[in-house]
Amino acid sequence: LGKKLQVRGESRETKWTRLDSGRIDKRLVAELGFGNERVFNTTFIESYSDAFLHISVDASGSMGGDKWKNTQTAVTAIAKACSMINNVDCVISYRTTQSQNHRNGDTYPLMLIAYDSRVDKINKVKNLFPLLRPSGTTPEGLCFEAIMKEIEVGSNDKDSYFLNFSDGMPMFSNKDIDYNYDTAINHTQKMVKQIKNRGVKVLSYFIGDGYDRERSTSTFTKMYGSDAEFIDVTSVLPVAKTMNKKFLQK
Repeated sequence: LGKKLQVRGESRETKWTRLDSGRIDKRLVAELGFGNERVFNTTFIESYSDAFLHISVDASGSMGGDKWKNTQTAVTAIAKACSMINNVDCVISYRTTQSQNHRNGDTYPLMLIAYDSRVDKINKVKNLFPLLRPSGTTPEGLCFEAIMKEIEVGSNDKDSYFLNFSDGMPMFSNKDIDYNYDTAINHTQKMVKQIKNRGVKVLSYFIGDGYDRERSTSTFTKMYGSDAEFIDVTSVLPVAKTMNKKFLQK
């Protein structure tokens, strides 16, 4: 995956010669004596801007089992791939809920910044990520709203990407909030639009089996639109293909 994405860190130089303006091509100077005035050249260097990638992972209880193992495998592969590219920063966050006193309804959304390549070594992923386990419910849009300022704004100098792993339906409630069904779906859709409005390119992977996909496709597509991807995250090829498509957009 790292090798496939490394093209982002490369530059391509194209040189045009025998032009009537530009820099003088020393190899053609002698032709001036033969009436040839097209002795100029110009060079165009094409390269990609620096990039910021924020990966947000649904760590709710419904992501347990193979879903969690497959997602963690894909996230680890992407983090390692980004570490092989000089001009890409990678941040990985997990979203779930925490309970201080469950019987009193004291449950709150929880955001965990687990890895930041700007300050962490890739060994942190290797050593600590196997200890992470999913639990709680899915305060999807609420967590997106909470980390909005953590996602770098896209600009001419830096491309920004938001990559989401989720198994679909957002839901959360406590004694103060009932965040379910259309309320949660519409709010998540609104937060995704706000992320895009910050110049951030969004890519969202749906995690689930055939039954989950059939039941949740319309909901997932409504929240993430054309940026929703229904692929096998255990295979490097489709992950690399969809990421390359997004990463290499000009």
